[in-house]
Amino acid sequence: MNHKKSMRIFWLSLCLLLISGAVIIAVVQYKSYKNEEKDAVNGQEDMEPAFRTRDVQPAQDSPSDDASAAFAAPHTESDTGVRAKITTVGEHTPQYRFEIEVRNGYLDVFHYHTDNLFFHTGIPYHALTQDQRSEIEDGRYFMDEQELYGYLESCTS
Repeated sequence: MNHKKSMRIFWLSLCLLLISGAVIIAVVQYKSYKNEEKDAVNGQEDMEPAFRTRDVQPAQDSPSDDASAAFAAPHTESDTGVRAKITTVGEHTPQYRFEIEVRNGYLDVFHYHTDNLFFHTGIPYHALTQDQRSEIEDGRYFMDEQELYGYLESCTS
């Protein structure tokens, strides 16, 4: 009889331990995410509040000297391969979370405009095509993990 009781206590304790560990991990990840958002906001406050500059690629058919192009919606893909600085107003700026950089001959993913490593991909830089290399050298940014993982999958295929 005591054996059954002690086994129940053991399994109950184990379950409570696992649940509390999962809760602690969730809280730490949530706080880390909130700190990243706060850091991103603080980094943008260093700039002029009404205008912010982001790297985006212009549309192929848009004139480069048109004043209205400065307020156009940013494009993420273009056939021209040319990068331009477009000034956008207020809250209409894209909220990037990740960027890819080459470190020690491999692709590494960092949190946007920080030196905080998100993860090391293990993809060698020399294995990429010339188009992928030039895109990464110009700066490749991602808004979410799904977009990031999709791009990395295309690099390895």
